[in-house]
Amino acid sequence: MTSSFESLIPQIIHIARAAGDAILTVYAQEDVGIQTKADDTPVTRADFCANKVIVAGLKALSHFPVLSEESEHNPWHERQNWQRYWLVDPLDGTREFINRNGEFSVNIALIENNYPLFGVFHLPFFDTTYWGGIGLGAWKQENKADAKAITTRKFQPEHEVVALSSRSHITEATGRYLNTLETIFPNLALKKVGSSLKSCLVAEGRADIYPRLGPTCEWDTGAVQAIVEGAGGMLLMPDGQRFVYNAKESLVNGDFIVLGDQSIGWSEFWPPRQ
Repeated sequence: MTSSFESLIPQIIHIARAAGDAILTVYAQEDVGIQTKADDTPVTRADFCANKVIVAGLKALSHFPVLSEESEHNPWHERQNWQRYWLVDPLDGTREFINRNGEFSVNIALIENNYPLFGVFHLPFFDTTYWGGIGLGAWKQENKADAKAITTRKFQPEHEVVALSSRSHITEATGRYLNTLETIFPNLALKKVGSSLKSCLVAEGRADIYPRLGPTCEWDTGAVQAIVEGAGGMLLMPDGQRFVYNAKESLVNGDFIVLGDQSIGWSEFWPPRQ
């Protein structure tokens, strides 16, 4: 990564935190303006407020296109020519926001040639920010204290293996796969976590595996993939290849798995056997 791109990170962190402040303003209100989108997923006034802050901030910062969940999406004939762009989820974990458990985030990634250069993931309720990318390492900052480097942990199946699943979106296929993992790893501990925080927990060595069998969208994974990779982990497609972005018309992701230890023989248990 060039130094010019790396120098953008503090400004992206600032934008993410400003969006987080906008989210918390709505979070404190009794009526958060819940609506249902065409895909039957919820959206709130906080999603739109955060999106406005982020899009304005990114457009003032660079000329790169912005692809955000809550903005009109550019058609494929335009997107397929993008070499570099911002990928944004202004409020990831809207259901967690509605349920008021604090596990919602702001996700911003810079994508170049189909892969994330770096990503910023901010948890407004907990005032915690993660960021990172390949060649940058990965970092965590809590309550504006000094940032600390984070790394994934060594996979030790003879001890406890921690697998993560969604708090709100666990699919039948994911459930079956987790049951299979329990037969492979008798010491498996399953924890449910909201939003893309699951990937960050793998990045900081608090979990080993996060499988996702079921639909997500590219803005759900871009920022955290960069952080996981910066921490020494990987986010893989079922064929074992690194996850890619903006390579097709649809913005819906396929199945993926997040692994902390790159030395894991992933092919022994991924993809799931049908």
